[in-house]
Amino acid sequence: MADPGTPAPPVQLDRVRTELAAQGHPWVMGENSMTILEEDQRRHRLGVPLPPENDRQQLESQAKSLAAGEAARATAVSGAGAPAQFDSRSAGGANYVTPVKDQGDCGSCVSFGTVAAVETVAAFTRGQPGLELDLSEAHLFYTHGANDNATCDTGWMPDRALKACHDVGITYEDYFPYSPRNRSGAKLNADWPNRLATTPSYGALTGNPAAMKEQLAARGALIACFLVYQDFFSYKTGVYRHVTGGLAGGHCVTLVGYDDAQGCWIAKNSWSTSWGDAGFFRIAYGECGIETWQVEQVGSVNLRSWTGSTSVLGVWSNDQDRNTWAYLKDLGWLHLASDDEVVNKAMLTELVAAKQGGRPVNAFNNNGTIIETYVF
Repeated sequence: MADPGTPAPPVQLDRVRTELAAQGHPWVMGENSMTILEEDQRRHRLGVPLPPENDRQQLESQAKSLAAGEAARATAVSGAGAPAQFDSRSAGGANYVTPVKDQGDCGSCVSFGTVAAVETVAAFTRGQPGLELDLSEAHLFYTHGANDNATCDTGWMPDRALKACHDVGITYEDYFPYSPRNRSGAKLNADWPNRLATTPSYGALTGNPAAMKEQLAARGALIACFLVYQDFFSYKTGVYRHVTGGLAGGHCVTLVGYDDAQGCWIAKNSWSTSWGDAGFFRIAYGECGIETWQVEQVGSVNLRSWTGSTSVLGVWSNDQDRNTWAYLKDLGWLHLASDDEVVNKAMLTELVAAKQGGRPVNAFNNNGTIIETYVF
């Protein structure tokens, strides 16, 4: 369950304000979309089942040990070969992070944290900040999660969500739109296997902040769980450290960067842009078990779908059989591939004509390979 068992008193803003002042204002608090909710409503915005109390204490202690002292920080928090700071919202001047969403009153944070990581890794590893990928949290949670006995009231775990992404895959948002507790009654589009993202490789990085930084700089995003205390609900900006309030539950987010100078991770939340720093937050190294509970990486992402109406910006081929390529807007170079050389040349001819005539095309892209085209 996401509920810690013995409910902690609700967030007390005056107490948070007093404690922050006493500790030199390490971060800024304020009223927001979470603080105006009733306590049970706030808890519904979490969604990672808590481990036993002894395990919680251990994971927090381990996290603090990793970040304690300059020597530990140099070896455990600063990854060899990783830059001193990274943010996939501004990597090389480009933003690879998809817009912040709102999970609403359902403990589906694992779905949102996982989907956001898959979206960013897909764009970042392709070098395509304009990919505009929008995957279905509903498919991951209400279908795959339900098959794994996850509900809005029990929550889920990221390793289980990634297994579903690997074994089956998740469709796009328009094929199964999300609403809290699926109140809209949306149904999974029967064509979903032809509009799909899968994760061929994934794995755990729990307890290894150095590797976390290296993977962030190499792939753009990670999935992480942490313990949420009452003061966190009132976060507005700055580097969060727990200063007051009892344990509210467990939560899953997407890590999109880090900053050694500030000693923190940069995370994307799923509580809408009206919470925190436009939906994002910074959390100090070693805080609330952020590195030591469950941290998961997405190694690669395969995408299978029609491109929709787009433009041909370039074509290329040589004298080798089936060595033909097309550069589509926001998608980059895609290989034209068919077992039939005649079909391959026909697609190339269509795409050349589309480029010359400025006509839109729709291509079926199977993870970088075009296997069918329509020219309008």
